[in-house]
Amino acid sequence: MTRQRATEPDERLRRILMFVVESHVSLAEPVGSQYVRAAYHLSISPATIRNAMQQLEELGYLSHPHTSAGRIPTEAGYRFYVDELMRPEPLPTSVRRALDRVFEEARRDGGIEDRLPQALARAARQLALLSYRQRDPSRIHGFELVALEGGDLLAAVANESGPLATSTWKPAGPVPASSLRRAEAWVRASLPVDGSAGLEALAARARTESPEDLRPLLDEALTRAARLVAGLAHSAVVLGGAEHIAAQPEFQSAGTLGPLVAVLADREPLARALESFSRAEEPRVSIGHEHAPAALHSCSIVGMTIPLLGSNVVVGVMGPMRMHYRRVVSVLAHLAAKGRSEAAS
Repeated sequence: MTRQRATEPDERLRRILMFVVESHVSLAEPVGSQYVRAAYHLSISPATIRNAMQQLEELGYLSHPHTSAGRIPTEAGYRFYVDELMRPEPLPTSVRRALDRVFEEARRDGGIEDRLPQALARAARQLALLSYRQRDPSRIHGFELVALEGGDLLAAVANESGPLATSTWKPAGPVPASSLRRAEAWVRASLPVDGSAGLEALAARARTESPEDLRPLLDEALTRAARLVAGLAHSAVVLGGAEHIAAQPEFQSAGTLGPLVAVLADREPLARALESFSRAEEPRVSIGHEHAPAALHSCSIVGMTIPLLGSNVVVGVMGPMRMHYRRVVSVLAHLAAKGRSEAAS
């Protein structure tokens, strides 16, 4: 989604915006000028701070709830804070050790996809997400080519349990029934193979090792079959620490908690949301309406891709827009560094 940025504040307003955002993150309530002055030991008057907050509101970075004299950040305010003002927070030694221990235990016992979300949730104090590509473990045991009416061909593959997937296409010209039977026999002589990778390897062999007159047919059929089986793989989303997000003040009403619970139960919207972080090699923050599912418009997600489970895995932390971004970004950065170190060893 294209981000629309309000007019950028000057240096004095930037400082006040940072103070308001970080105060609101800590307090979970509107922030007043007196609090900002006392909390940050400012020498300027409360009236000067109120004037700066009013200007930030006019610029679109703060809003003014009608029931309170204080201000809260808007989506634009959080966006500017994350992009321009935030500095990562040093992690306590205990947090770093707890995250490192997950890798040590997984190296010994396996199961990092189960351990990591819980450890990440504890470190970030928010809901943790892990999305990885779950491969279909089935071996391909059956292959069939069928001529359909109108000249189309159908390729079907099967695993031990029965039919798995089919694909139809129209070849460049008529294919004799005898060629279909010979092509089937050539493929079946090499079965079973392991999923899409095995079918891709078989297609490569067919281009050079099969009878020359069957090569175009086998190449097309096996390549299509490999794509079909690869498409059966799906993203598995593992959650950890749902109690953290449910405890946030923003999600205490049925109107906000209900849609969020539905998203957490479905997982598919979460898989789509995490997909946007699949190329992020550093922690990246997505805020509010930058998410496609409407149920996530009141949330932020910090995510990135790290080496895990022998491949790149998307990890994320989800919470309200009033999230402790400094801590969460530092947690993910440490996790990524540890993952890269483990992958290189």
